[in-house]
Amino acid sequence: MGNFITEDWLRSRHSLARHTEITLPRDAKLTPSAEELLKSRDVAIRYLDDKGSVFRAEPDNERHAVHALTGRDRRTESCCQLCRQPVARKTEALTHLNADTLVAKNHPRIAFRGKLDSAIAQAVWAQAEWEERRAPAPLAHYLADIRSALGNVLRAEVCGEAMPPIAMGDADDARLHELSHRPLALLGHDHIVPSVEHGADVARLNLLRTTIRECETAAAGLFLDADFQVSRPDILQALNRLSSAVYVLMLLALLARLGKPLPNLGETS
Repeated sequence: MGNFITEDWLRSRHSLARHTEITLPRDAKLTPSAEELLKSRDVAIRYLDDKGSVFRAEPDNERHAVHALTGRDRRTESCCQLCRQPVARKTEALTHLNADTLVAKNHPRIAFRGKLDSAIAQAVWAQAEWEERRAPAPLAHYLADIRSALGNVLRAEVCGEAMPPIAMGDADDARLHELSHRPLALLGHDHIVPSVEHGADVARLNLLRTTIRECETAAAGLFLDADFQVSRPDILQALNRLSSAVYVLMLLALLARLGKPLPNLGETS
């Protein structure tokens, strides 16, 4: 392959679910068909060098170093949220609410981000275990989609951006909701209550699912007011669908454990 990333290479290593993110080496080059494939699915690319620095590609194909979370290439002056005056020294009691605003670390949005961090950590832990054991490609790809979407939630909250729709493989937001509610008809296995008999993979994924549900309830406390007005419905819906996606993945992992074929997540005829 050299430094060229082809369409076949992408399809063999990623599910290429819409609005997800993939990581490529800093010096990687995309063939025209690979570039068109990623654009058609709105798949974002993070370029990494051998020191772990993150880069983005500019129109001239030059790679510029950016912040790993926000994707920005410059820092802005930090100000206190209360008085809006510049802060010369950030103490251990303060942290960034966004690029230019500092708040106390007991701010509820910072607590919410802590829960998101925990969910991302659970997803990466499961990914690492599956990579060591060479889990079936579809399952590993679906888990990567979930990890990518969790990163999108964090970025959307921190940067004030709109949350992209959730997808896992060929299953979009609506399909994930359907799969999670009708698993016997659509996946070939009925609903489960997690049990030790389901194995370690299902148990690990269930831990991730419960952590995402904790994120969802924390988000409701932040973004849902006493009159049931929601200031960030995109984040609330994304977290709800992500817990559904993990539940679907739990069922798929159980099917794999039982030696049964994995169904296509897309629409059935």
